[in-house]
Amino acid sequence: MVLKRKRKREYYKELKIVHGVFDEHTLLVLYRLLNRNKISAESLIKEGKESVILSGLTENKKWVAIKVYRTEACDFKTIWQYLVGDPRFFGISKRTRTVVNLWCQREFKNLKIAVKAGVDCPSPLAFWENVLIMSFIGEDGMAAPRLIDIIPDDPEELYKMVLENLKKLIGGGLIHGDLSAYNVLLLGKPYFIDFSHGTTAKNQIAPKLLKRDVKNINSYFSKLDVPVKDSKKIYDELIKLIEKKG
Repeated sequence: MVLKRKRKREYYKELKIVHGVFDEHTLLVLYRLLNRNKISAESLIKEGKESVILSGLTENKKWVAIKVYRTEACDFKTIWQYLVGDPRFFGISKRTRTVVNLWCQREFKNLKIAVKAGVDCPSPLAFWENVLIMSFIGEDGMAAPRLIDIIPDDPEELYKMVLENLKKLIGGGLIHGDLSAYNVLLLGKPYFIDFSHGTTAKNQIAPKLLKRDVKNINSYFSKLDVPVKDSKKIYDELIKLIEKKG
């Protein structure tokens, strides 16, 4: 028993040195989830204000992405606004950690819907509290680049692929809610990421979020001189998909 505790403390120390400092409870959650799924944390991919993305390796040497939501730096008001309007969540506690945990659970649920709809995106593998494990979009532990960080070789073709991915997502009854060149990775084809803002079409703010998603995508490709479709026309077509789904 002493040996197990020693190993746990050493593991905490390694995580703090390699990946930055999390609160003690988050370290415990991270340790248990990775241990349960036999995954080793490898390196830091991205460190943001509200979350940290790590790369990990399974015992079969398959790469995964580990998203850790920061409980101490969350934008509580924004998260609360999105959760309260989502019909899948009700009776939500106003405790910060509870809200952040639901935010993580929400992304897991949204990814499952997206994958089922045939959307190119990470596959959700496991979650617990504020830690989410997904399939890795990249090669040899190197994450695929975001659209915002590159100039694509064939932007017109890429634009068509992004719209097709968006149609699949809407066909699955889900609005991304934060779609932009910052949340699309390119690895042969575009992959949508960061689904925590995603909501069902039944949410009252769904139309507003969809309009923003379309506007953001058109804005990015317009700057690459792509002859984009009219934003309203795209929006109307997507709304028809939602109405058809019922």
